[in-house]
Amino acid sequence: MQPDHSQQSGGLATDPVCGMTVDPATSRFRHDHQTHTEYFCSSGCLNRFAAAPEKYRHKPVATEPPHDASAAGAIYTCPMHPEVRQIGPGHCPICGMALEPE
Repeated sequence: MQPDHSQQSGGLATDPVCGMTVDPATSRFRHDHQTHTEYFCSSGCLNRFAAAPEKYRHKPVATEPPHDASAAGAIYTCPMHPEVRQIGPGHCPICGMALEPE
């Protein structure tokens, strides 16, 4: 098995979809891809990864969500907390995940 590229110091991993820190010892959401195990914060991130692993596998986790000027005025929401809605990108005030366009 290849070393886990998403492992951080302290035994933590980074969810390749949203960038959240995940503890592999307690995460219920994991996916074996090729010879590598990825860990996820939620079933939503796991399902997104499983549908298109190469989209996320080598994607650097951005600290700020990319801003698309063509989407000015677009409503963004948190995948984990759909009640969080705002105009434009940002981070969820509840969990810190990057907001995504609706």
